[in-house]
Amino acid sequence: MPVNFLHYLVWRCTTAAAKETGHIETRGAKIRYLVYGEGKPVLLLHGGLSNKLSWFSQIPTLVNAGRQVVLIDTRGHGESTPGHAELKYETFAHDALQVLDRLGIQRTDIVGWSDGGIIALLLGLEAPQRVDRIVAISANFHPSGLLIEQQGQATRLDNRVWRNPLFEALRSWWSGAYERHAGLQAQLNRIWRSEPRLSRDDLKAIGAPTLVIAGENDIIDLPHSGELAQSLANGRLEIILGAGHAAPVTHADQVNALIAGFLQL
Repeated sequence: MPVNFLHYLVWRCTTAAAKETGHIETRGAKIRYLVYGEGKPVLLLHGGLSNKLSWFSQIPTLVNAGRQVVLIDTRGHGESTPGHAELKYETFAHDALQVLDRLGIQRTDIVGWSDGGIIALLLGLEAPQRVDRIVAISANFHPSGLLIEQQGQATRLDNRVWRNPLFEALRSWWSGAYERHAGLQAQLNRIWRSEPRLSRDDLKAIGAPTLVIAGENDIIDLPHSGELAQSLANGRLEIILGAGHAAPVTHADQVNALIAGFLQL
């Protein structure tokens, strides 16, 4: 992880790739986006309690492969404000479409991690005309697929270890929410207990070719990931041995190779 992050920082300071930053205003929120490079677009959607720069191991690879990389801070995360709309996956998907509209992108590949993978699946279902291929990393289609829910551990705010000020500071930095972190986590815990609820018919209706990636030790139940891939109209499953829920960071080389092969970079 430190090596990849250092590589990203060097790349960011030296790259000649075109860069665009901006925001849209929708439903009371400012949704921040960042675009690197030119070429066929790929939208990167981060997980809950993280931010757009959590893709630091993937951004240089995709841009160097000739892709236009679009990064979004999900509502309430990073540089995006919460607004007044209820935080839910449908809201996040709507925000993403608004960003694509602002950028004039009619159709894109999508790579989503955790909550971002769920948003990608929703976009594939609700806006199929906007989606080419989907890579869904550590994503569930129903709350029952989340192992920490089955163990009754949805909330870690009561865990004394994570109340350590250093850990709290690191987590608030990772989400980019800082003083809003505790409130954001409480709202996401509510979402994780109740969403998403995609049926088998919903999954079958997602026609975009979809690569489902899960870690061997993921907090997403592996049979659940298998069922997701099998239920999709055109799904495929890849398990990364030794990985947990943070494979794009901890097993970046394997994730990047799978993304490159699937998106035909």
